[in-house]
Amino acid sequence: MDRRHFLRAGAAGAALTLAGGPQAFAAAKAATAVSRKSLPAQVLACYYTGWDTGTYRITDVPADFNVVYLFHAKPQGSPVNGSWNNVGNGAFTFEYFDAVPADQVQACRARGQRVILTVGGASAGFNFDTRAKSAEFVASFQDMHDRLGGVDGCDFNNFEAQIGSSPGEMTWIASQLKARFGGDFAITAPPQPNSPDDRLLLKAMRDAGVLDWAGPQYYDWSGFSEPGFISRRTDDWVQDLGAGKVLLGLTANYGNGPSLEDCMREWDAVRARYPDIRGMFCWSAQLNLAAGNVWGANMKARL
Repeated sequence: MDRRHFLRAGAAGAALTLAGGPQAFAAAKAATAVSRKSLPAQVLACYYTGWDTGTYRITDVPADFNVVYLFHAKPQGSPVNGSWNNVGNGAFTFEYFDAVPADQVQACRARGQRVILTVGGASAGFNFDTRAKSAEFVASFQDMHDRLGGVDGCDFNNFEAQIGSSPGEMTWIASQLKARFGGDFAITAPPQPNSPDDRLLLKAMRDAGVLDWAGPQYYDWSGFSEPGFISRRTDDWVQDLGAGKVLLGLTANYGNGPSLEDCMREWDAVRARYPDIRGMFCWSAQLNLAAGNVWGANMKARL
């Protein structure tokens, strides 16, 4: 969406708030939004980090990728010893509205890419262990969604690093988001591949009918690059969730993850065993772009 058009539409919406009340404002706001499209049958995704926008904008993510994870929102509150883990009342905040403005997000969506907002990450986890905390999160997500002009899903990374999780509350949150934004609103997660707790959580969400896919992240441990490890571990995730709900979490031009050759070898093995595997993602969009989209082009051809 053209930024000037977006700003004009926002001003018109504000005028309608005064002249026509909340219903007129809602109609004006809906007119600026990009309609949500159905989720892709096969996914090639990447994580775009909101703190690294100086060289590449989110709109620079190549069309090879049909899903862009916008990373990340974190718990709202003051950090404790440099960590936001379990800070606050359950509400989350996105710090990068200026660096990743709504018009750029909507430009990606208008050309067919789905933009999914990631919540949580390293030192930004949260265990939603009460309904009150879960409700605070849902309200804060609505605010972030609206300020970005609309997004296509929520990527739960809040249970990273064994901070704990509450499957019943996570399922409730996911069901509330789908009730607000529609059945095609994606609920996803990038679990730790070797974590029994993560497997139990995501299987519970799958069984409840609220999980669209999970992408175990095979990086930040040297053992993931051992030939055959990724394809063997993927067996467990397919058994839990079904091939259509599993992505492979890989890396592009990242020093502590599988090389392009490793990614191609493991993807080919998994695809041969599970033709219905949902797809893959890479960490990260900026690293892939810095290497000339070699990973994106090669893996798109194998998808």
